[in-house]
Amino acid sequence: MNLFNARIKSSEKIIASLERRIEFLKKRSNRYSTYRLILFITGSLITIAAYLISKELGWIITGLFAAVFSITVHCHNKLIMTIRRYETFLKIKTEHLSRMKIDWENIPEPIINQSPDEISIGKDLDLFGKRSLHHLTDVSVSLEGSLLLRKWLTNFTPDLNSILERQRIIKELSAKTGFRDKFLLRSRLISRKYLQCGSILNWINNSSEDELPGWLFPLSALLILSYISLFILSALEIVPSLWFVVFLIYFVLYSQFSKKLGKIIDESIELDGQFKKFSSLIFLINKYSFKSSPALNEFIISSFGQGAHSSVKLEKLQKITSALLIRDNQIFKLILNVLFPYDVFFCQKLIKLKPQLVTDIPFWLERLNELECYISLSNFTDLNPDYVFPEIESNLPNSFQTKKIGHPLLKRENKISNDFSLTKENEILIITGSNMSGKSTFLKTLGINLCLANAGAPVNAEYLRTSLYELFSCIKVNDSVSDGISYFYAEVKRLKELLDEYKNEKHLPIFFLIDEIFKGTNNRERLIGSRAFIKRLSELNGTGAVTTHDLELVNLSDEISKITNYHFREEIVNDKMSFDYKIHDGPCPTTNALKIMELAGLPVK
Repeated sequence: MNLFNARIKSSEKIIASLERRIEFLKKRSNRYSTYRLILFITGSLITIAAYLISKELGWIITGLFAAVFSITVHCHNKLIMTIRRYETFLKIKTEHLSRMKIDWENIPEPIINQSPDEISIGKDLDLFGKRSLHHLTDVSVSLEGSLLLRKWLTNFTPDLNSILERQRIIKELSAKTGFRDKFLLRSRLISRKYLQCGSILNWINNSSEDELPGWLFPLSALLILSYISLFILSALEIVPSLWFVVFLIYFVLYSQFSKKLGKIIDESIELDGQFKKFSSLIFLINKYSFKSSPALNEFIISSFGQGAHSSVKLEKLQKITSALLIRDNQIFKLILNVLFPYDVFFCQKLIKLKPQLVTDIPFWLERLNELECYISLSNFTDLNPDYVFPEIESNLPNSFQTKKIGHPLLKRENKISNDFSLTKENEILIITGSNMSGKSTFLKTLGINLCLANAGAPVNAEYLRTSLYELFSCIKVNDSVSDGISYFYAEVKRLKELLDEYKNEKHLPIFFLIDEIFKGTNNRERLIGSRAFIKRLSELNGTGAVTTHDLELVNLSDEISKITNYHFREEIVNDKMSFDYKIHDGPCPTTNALKIMELAGLPVK
């Protein structure tokens, strides 16, 4: 907690410093605006006076005034860009602070919200959508990077080598605060819109449609040279006025290919912002040295090379699209193509460059998305210095030991941490407790931290040692009016999925989390069904926790050695419920439903 508080104070100091700097620069900008106005009025009056004295002096003063005014405007524009840079950087740092404090109102909305057909475990553990783990951790600059992070956080069939490799890279990258901030800053300064990797891929894959005959440029250049030469000779009255005939031939030729040229140009102009953002991020990556971080350095080199290879091609692409963007103005388009086969020249350069990018760009985009995930989880690591990387057990089955494990989506002032360990092979926990005592939150705490561990990220704990598990949950079950599915039947279907999971060939045990088992039916049938289901789970390879209000279920521990009882408790002080949200050994000794009803004013006798 001391590490976290120090990190908070450090962030607040940086934010305060940025705010003071921005205020100072804005005052300077206001002075520049005043100087520009004074300079314009003074310069105009002096210029008029100079012209009254002599025409030559007027031209000299006009030139001097234009130069001084241009320099002033240039300096002011640079200052405005500096202010924008500082303001963007301030916003990034403020968002980081909001993520640390779990201030959801000031954390940017997730790129993709939770949809109705999300997988059950994503809903159960609040992995997606607003106020979710994905919302808290995601700082991706592209839609595809955000989607990949979602996949990492739902890695329910983990691989040990992948987890350890991610841990190494995330640890090293979490120390590269300057690189991560510059990565986000550069992306936002170029464009506030997210990078659309899919649009770039579609553009690359449609290269077969962009074909132009090789003779088009030399013939167009020859015709332009001819009619310009003939026009000059005609103006000098050396030859007759034949230039217009040649011009018409060129016009007809250009018209024949104008539709295809327009399509190539429009597509490239539409993606110009995407190319600039993508290229700028690649240039930044290649600019940095990661030699002090072996795992990160290996990832960067294998992904983007030494820099020159990727940079040269992307520079060419950026220059071509920028050149085509210039002619988007209709007046420029006319002038440029009358004096030079501008469209044909740059379209053919683009067509020639595309095949060189067909292999490279999809690979770079894929690795860029992967880097975005590393940056998101490294940022999460840096913002939570008291979180720890879990120790993953590969040889010891069904092991789970943790100290002070907490829920990463809860504010620290409201968070209660617990010590917890599985001590038996294939152990099943039956957790009883009063309403609102913390049973469901505890299940979510275990599940969401396992998701972080499987993604290679640190967990909200002082210590965590765990085996590899395939994760399963049944916590937030929803009925469906449109499909005619009741709550109880939806829960039955979900629990049947758990048994079906065991029928598949599995190499890992299942870690299951079941909240309020069969609460959608009557007491008698719930008890019978719950006993049978838990007995069946005890025969299978896995471990997990089941919460219930049925105190009779705790007797299963007398029949089955794998079952252990835990509970959450409460106290009633001055007619108010008080919870410690701590997990305790044994079955729950109390209930509180009648007391809650009585305190609310309902009849209970």
